[in-house]
Amino acid sequence: MAATKHIAAHDIVELAEAVEHAPAGARGGVLDLFPDNKAMIEITSMPGEMDIDRIVVAPLEKLRVVDPAR
Repeated sequence: MAATKHIAAHDIVELAEAVEHAPAGARGGVLDLFPDNKAMIEITSMPGEMDIDRIVVAPLEKLRVVDPAR
């Protein structure tokens, strides 16, 4: 799917660069958007290990939309 510039809550996004403990290419859903051009994302493409936090906060410029919310 084509990437888009607009990011909204519930979009599925991919990290263009590593963020916190999540590698580039990790995918997840946007949970919330912040006024400082960052998004809270629940990473769903990483293994579900108990010691890995699946929530990251990433700058919007490091994200690509792969499946926009409808």
